[in-house]
Formats: sequence, C-alpha cells, structure tokens
Amino acid sequence: MKRNILAILGVCLIAVVLSSCSKYEQGPGMSFRSKTKRLANSWRIQSVTVNGVERANDPFFAKQKHYIYESGSYNVTIIDPLTLVAENVNGTWELYDDDKKLAVTRTNVNGVTDSVDEYHILKLKEKDLWLRTIDNTIEYHFTPFDEPGE
Repeated sequence: MKRNILAILGVCLIAVVLSSCSKYEQGPGMSFRSKTKRLANSWRIQSVTVNGVERANDPFFAKQKHYIYESGSYNVTIIDPLTLVAENVNGTWELYDDDKKLAVTRTNVNGVTDSVDEYHILKLKEKDLWLRTIDNTIEYHFTPFDEPGE
C-alpha cells in the first residue's frame, strides 16, 4: 500500500513539473526539437494585429515572406503595395533572455545595420510562430509556407 502511494505521488510530481516547463506563453509545453530548428523555416503572416486591430489583409503584410535560417541569417521579401516591386531585406537573428526573446538585425545593401527589431516569443512550434513587439503594439502569427505552392 505504501509503495502504491509513493508511486502515485511520484507520477503527480512528474506531471506538475512537466506542465510547468513551458517557456512561452502559448507553448509548447515540451519539444524534442531545438528552438533554433523550430524557428528556422519559411514563414508567412497568418494574422497580425496592430494596436488590437487585425491587419493581415493589409497589402503591406499580406505578401511578406520571412526566411529564418539555422545559421542565424534572416531574409524578408516585402512587396510594395503601390508599385508591386519586391524588396529583399537581409539581416541576422538571435535568441536572448533565456531564449524568450528574438532580436532581428536588418542590414542595408552596404552591410550597415538599418534597424534592430525585438520581439517576445509567445509560441514557438514547428508550424506556429507567434511574436509580439517589445512595446506590445504589434502581434504576429506566422505559419510556414511551401515555396512551390505560394
């Protein structure tokens, strides 16, 4: 009897520990893939809210393609909604603050830093990436896209 009670307490303790392992607000609770491997993907914006207003259909956001590579490099393709000219912006990315935040450094054609954007990671799964700007004004929900079908 005592052995059964200890076994039940052990299982309960493991369940509590595993349920509190989530690093990100929206999950996952646990993953066998590294954060870098989950982040490295070709992403498109599924949803974006700016100051609480959904803007995913805005032409500026609708056609963006974000490429995040395991090597730490980053590329985003932005199509100007007025001229329909595509612009590629390159840079690097890194995780910081115990891998809870993402910094994206964008560089111009001369390799000079243009900007550094910082985000809270809300969800980081193989097929879901949710980011919120540090000032909490913009929240992005990304989903992967397949190059041939997009």
